[in-house]
Amino acid sequence: MQYEIVSKLGGDDQVGLRLKCDKQSQAEDIQRFLRREDFKVSCLMTSKQSGYTHFVYVTATEANLGNIMSKIQTSPETVPSVNNIKVAVKPIEKNSPNRPNFKSWQKQFIQVVKKLNSDSPLPTSSVQEIDPNQLPQKIAAGKITEIEERLLLQANINDSNALRTLIALYHQTNKIEEIVELGKAKRSEILALPTSGRLVEQLVTAHLQHYQQTHNQESLRAGTFIAREFLPELERLRQANGVRKLLHQTLTPQEPLPTLEGEPLPLSERLTQLLEIEPAERIPRLESLKQKYPKAINIIFALAESYAVTDNAEKAIELYQSVPIETKEVKIRYSKLLLKSDRPQEVIDLIPDSEDISPILTGLRGAALYCVGQESQALPCLEKAWQANNRNIEILLPLARLWVSHQNLEQAAIAYQDLLETSADTLTVEDYVHIAEISDGGGFGDISDEEVVNYYELCLDCGWNNFCSLPTVKQAELLKRRFSLRTQLNDTEKLISAYADLLEWLANENRFEEITEVLAKLRTQVQERKINLKQQFELLEIIEPFISSLPQLRALLINDYQSIAFAEIQEAVRYERSEEAFFKGLIRALWFIDSCLVQEVNEYRQQCYAQTALLGVQPLLENDTTTETINLSSLRLALVGGHEATRREVIRELKESYNLGSIIEIAPSSEVHVDRSTVQTKINNCDLIAVITGYMGHNLSKIVSELKKDCVLIGEVLPLSCRGKSGVVREILNWWIRQ
Repeated sequence: MQYEIVSKLGGDDQVGLRLKCDKQSQAEDIQRFLRREDFKVSCLMTSKQSGYTHFVYVTATEANLGNIMSKIQTSPETVPSVNNIKVAVKPIEKNSPNRPNFKSWQKQFIQVVKKLNSDSPLPTSSVQEIDPNQLPQKIAAGKITEIEERLLLQANINDSNALRTLIALYHQTNKIEEIVELGKAKRSEILALPTSGRLVEQLVTAHLQHYQQTHNQESLRAGTFIAREFLPELERLRQANGVRKLLHQTLTPQEPLPTLEGEPLPLSERLTQLLEIEPAERIPRLESLKQKYPKAINIIFALAESYAVTDNAEKAIELYQSVPIETKEVKIRYSKLLLKSDRPQEVIDLIPDSEDISPILTGLRGAALYCVGQESQALPCLEKAWQANNRNIEILLPLARLWVSHQNLEQAAIAYQDLLETSADTLTVEDYVHIAEISDGGGFGDISDEEVVNYYELCLDCGWNNFCSLPTVKQAELLKRRFSLRTQLNDTEKLISAYADLLEWLANENRFEEITEVLAKLRTQVQERKINLKQQFELLEIIEPFISSLPQLRALLINDYQSIAFAEIQEAVRYERSEEAFFKGLIRALWFIDSCLVQEVNEYRQQCYAQTALLGVQPLLENDTTTETINLSSLRLALVGGHEATRREVIRELKESYNLGSIIEIAPSSEVHVDRSTVQTKINNCDLIAVITGYMGHNLSKIVSELKKDCVLIGEVLPLSCRGKSGVVREILNWWIRQ
């Protein structure tokens, strides 16, 4: 076995590692060993460099990686499958005539894959190099043809992820006929895709639109067939409403599907059509059919499924237990229901440990074994289902987690990508941590830093309580890595959010030294004009409420507040303008910390104005009559989220200076339990719902957002872009002025 460390490959903090291995298992063992030694290692890739078989990126210095590879060389027991390891004496030259041409390699690769595919017709899954969520950006950049060709190539070798992304591309570019033709050519492959409401809506929409344009009955039949095939699983995933609505809009009342006039519909057809009705409305009709046909097994199962999706699992289980559970299909449905009801032992008892049972039943048994902690027995069962292309959520989720625990990150990446597309609401914050770390290590292929940092931000979107359930070390690691990535990207608004979350978390954890480091970076970026003075002040205000628990912050904030004040005065004088609106809040903040310092700023301001012959400048905080023009006595305000001290100071300021009449205060989940019903009751009659955003109040922000979407709020929802008291007050006043 031979290796070569290449320092110029990868990102700034990465090096490349080329391997020449006799067996695939050798490369995998080295990759796992590096990960066990706490190195971040990308997915294992085929090396295109002559003389080497494998290649990975490693987050390390050349020296550190060299030391660990020497350890493998001198201690064979560390990686038993590797022996006689050698270091490459001379790197292979980049322009070596032995280096294969990429196009010729690609051509050979495609031929090999097609040959393999002809031998094994089952669909495959790979990490999708084109993220479906990034399609709008790629379409806007004019890369439609390039993307389509790449996806068609992958879809033609039975790559299910590529097929799903190709459908999304055609949907977003309004290529209706292409989706219809794809549905004809790849019907079985499409029906085998992991169930997703978005996917089925895209397919059904295209077929129904094609029918409306061409009056082609075949398109209508194909569209309704796809909808009805996926509807039972969509209902179980709570994603059926969109598809059902499409069918209602198209088929009712204009064109019902053709039936033989005068003949009653067969029972199976009547049950199929009932799927197009909401489950709660369907149950009475099914109960009526059950009374008429008490021994009809298909009615009992349809009724059980309807009760299950309306959260009446006990009634559904009772119905299943009333009939013999013998067939494969019945065992599958019943096992899924038992797993969802947290009754895994009954699944283990129902499905025997036998080589003769189908892969999907084996997978469901594996899921149950995982739930009871028998992970070593669960993994082979789940992998058997995976190899047979079963992508049910009950199988995918435990399999992805087990693959992560076994450091099989490439396979975990494929499983998680399916879950993100089909069942993201079932993922926990721990799953999102795995996803972020996999993406950062190259497991999702060659994706941008923007895509990687978006995965980290999904962890924060899980809400404060869920985020805090992670170990403190992991919380710090996630916030710092997200901040590091954001500093490298050209998006000031998102960088400010990363600063805000990190500073708030550090202050909450009393980490003064780390706060000092972050604020030093902030000052540098202000000097570089990447962040302005207003943004710097608003970030500092976030940590001001923590002075009582972290007294060292006082001196730090005094210095920075004064520096911002002096800099803003200089800017105002230079451009012969008044200070920006935030300046008043800045002086109030400085007054709150040390009122004596305001006089220093006042004297400096008068001196600067005098030097430029701008006379008549008013002393700070004196003869201030601006507040008299705004009267909030008629406003019914809800202040949602934010730190307790911030809310207290905002309320005091609005009441004392602007005569605020009515205020409802909603604390975030980091302070009290919050739920939709309680929040709705409290804020329902408010004129303005001001939401202080941030990861600590994400649960609350999400509740308010959903209430707004459902049109149950009287007042306007105002998501605030800042979290400090001055910025919050300023945005509320600006909203009032605009009314």
